[in-house]
Amino acid sequence: MFNLFKKSKNTESIIPKRILVMRMEEYHTHYLGKTANGKLFFGSVTFAHKKPHWEVTPELKSQNRLEFAILYLFDQNGKFLEHKYWSTEKDEERLKAEEKIEEMIAELGQITFCDIELETFEVTIEGIKCGLIPNEESESVDLYPSNTISFQEPWDGEYNT
Repeated sequence: MFNLFKKSKNTESIIPKRILVMRMEEYHTHYLGKTANGKLFFGSVTFAHKKPHWEVTPELKSQNRLEFAILYLFDQNGKFLEHKYWSTEKDEERLKAEEKIEEMIAELGQITFCDIELETFEVTIEGIKCGLIPNEESESVDLYPSNTISFQEPWDGEYNT
């Protein structure tokens, strides 16, 4: 199933360039599936900090956090195509992220929620690193921003939080 691998610099283990992502309803991979035309999608509700915490004064702490709703789109083979997103740094709008990701998914038309297999990828959104990014040090593939979930051997679609 996983035929594209990359040797880790530190050990003899391998990190796949394609990974299975298992859909777990009402959890981090709830918004995962395919469209009627075969495209794959991965919706993520997450956050990121614009600056490291040690650079932020207490009075600016709430303005340092960005809340995101990100919809990643892939071709039928799991190759990254594009992304759509919504973000806010306003405290009163942070709860809108779930609503926004559901709106973006609704715009895809008829969909099927299911497990999908994707190539690793990286994009930058508002200066923040995002995507399914290989981590040589931990021998994993991590979902950014905020490194919320991590995929590791045996590369079976399950993830750690």
